[in-house]
This record gives sequence, structure tokens and C-alpha cells, in this order.
Amino acid sequence: MFLTVKLLLGRKCSLKVSGQESVAMLKKLVSEQLQVPEEQQHLMFRGQLLDDNKCLSDYCIGPNASINVIVRPLDKAAADKDQAQPLWHQLDRVLAKHFGPQDAKAVLQLLRQEHEERLQRVSLEALEQLACHLLAEQQCMELAGEEELPSSCKGEEEEKEEEKAKEEEKEEEKAAD
Repeated sequence: MFLTVKLLLGRKCSLKVSGQESVAMLKKLVSEQLQVPEEQQHLMFRGQLLDDNKCLSDYCIGPNASINVIVRPLDKAAADKDQAQPLWHQLDRVLAKHFGPQDAKAVLQLLRQEHEERLQRVSLEALEQLACHLLAEQQCMELAGEEELPSSCKGEEEEKEEEKAKEEEKEEEKAAD
């Protein structure tokens, strides 16, 4: 069967694999085709992160499926999942200054829960738009010599996308209330 493997920023390739192929082997093939080191790859199918130890058939991946590749920077790829924990500890300390111990713990728990729920609602398309926007902004910054981002660097299309994203975020917040 043939699979389409797509990087978040648009590069893609077509790979011939069997359904019994492991995800780890698919990462190896992606590494060869798209020059992305295996340890930096996170493969996703239908919003689900693929585990290296499982086979493609375990995820019901069939012919002509599309797999997304999320590339993590090398220094962050080795870091474990709890690397973000200090942020929560800092927030816990700030809350402790303003609330009693039990209230601070309850507020922190609600914030973490809301954070996780919002992360689950983010679509791959939104992530791709954000990545493209940030890369374009970074290129403008480099061209401008680290000066303030000039409005001329932003195209009309980018500005419309920003406005659309802000409107969608406001609608999501209203729906959540």
C-alpha cells in the first residue's frame, strides 16, 4: 500500500509499506525520504500519536492514508514529558500567594484541565497555519535585522488568517462559557 507522509510545513512524500510495518520502520523511511531524524519525529494519524512499538494495522491505517509528521527540535526531543512541569510549579507558587492552600490547588487543577481541553481542540490545520505564520514572521525579522516586524512584511492573506483565527478563538471561548 502507498501512504502519503506530510510534514507540518508542507513537504511530503509517498511511501510504499505493508500494513504489518512498524511505526518505527515508517519513521526510518520518513527519515530517509524527508531528511528528518527519527528521534525528532512524531507521527500522527487522524489526530492520534503513533507509538513506535505498534504496527500500522493497529491504527487501521489503510492504502492512500495520510500520516502527519510533527518535527521537534533536537534539544527538546530528548527532554522528557515533565519538562514543562516547572511552569506549573511557578504558577502554584503564585496562586499560593493569593489563595489558601486548598483553593490554590483547586484553581491550579482547573487551569490544567482547561489547558488540556484546549490542546485537544487544536486542529492540525490550525497548527500548520500557525507554523507557517511564525516562519514567515521569523524570516521578516531576519530580513529587517532584528527590528520591529514591519507591517509591510505581513501580506493581506496573513492578516486575514490572523483575524480569522482570533474570531474562531473568541467563538470557542463563548461556546466554552
